[in-house]
Amino acid sequence: MWDIERFLEEKLNPVYTIHYAVWVHWWPLWRNISKPGILRKWEQTKLVQAGHTFLDYGCGTGDFTIPAARIVGKIGKVYALDYFPRQLEIVAEQSAKAGLTNIETILSDKHTGLPDECIDVIWMCDVLHEVKEKRAVLAELHRVLRGKGVLAIHDSMRENILDHTEGLFSLTKRDDKFLRFAKIN
Repeated sequence: MWDIERFLEEKLNPVYTIHYAVWVHWWPLWRNISKPGILRKWEQTKLVQAGHTFLDYGCGTGDFTIPAARIVGKIGKVYALDYFPRQLEIVAEQSAKAGLTNIETILSDKHTGLPDECIDVIWMCDVLHEVKEKRAVLAELHRVLRGKGVLAIHDSMRENILDHTEGLFSLTKRDDKFLRFAKIN
């Protein structure tokens, strides 16, 4: 199947840039609607806890980075990874405005640059369907996730995520768009 978004990104980059600029303004409106329900799911499942080391993979403008940083507290750490530099600038601005000092940004589309088994929770919200090299990214996330860590994915596109996680992660809970995985050692 032909993927128009990938074509625009790779072949007609100025058009993709315009598409992205429009998306950047539309997306916050959508996220404001969906975010409260997602954060309730975090609370119900006790996904993020004080002292955790948390990776927000595909963090965007920090809609989940900032709440995670508040929850993990001063003894925890949050890594906000995104492909777009402007998104990370917004995360840095928002975290400074909120007085949060436990957030570190990472500019990347695949590699985290983090040490092996250093993350307690990896969060991916509406991003896996955007990733070109899904298996390579998931292998990187497997590498940085602690043995008892959690990979949590919320994806509205409902792509068959399980095809890409096989052999790396096992599904432990599925609730509509919210999937929770354990690392396979």
